[in-house]
Amino acid sequence: MAGSGAFQQGGCARLVRAMTRCECAELAFSEIERRLRAGQGLDRVQAETGAGLLCSACLPDLREHLGLVAAVDPR
Repeated sequence: MAGSGAFQQGGCARLVRAMTRCECAELAFSEIERRLRAGQGLDRVQAETGAGLLCSACLPDLREHLGLVAAVDPR
């Protein structure tokens, strides 16, 4: 069930909400997306904002978010 937001525990599937922002940097994924569309690289966005650098818990969901955006709207 990769990418579905669900996981198995004790034979039951549970829905887990995906993160939509980096809590450490207080930065929404949509803002990261906006900066990337403006031509900044992810390394630069991270260096300027700290997004994904402290605890890195948001990185899997950020990667999935950016992948979904690219698949739907490949500008």
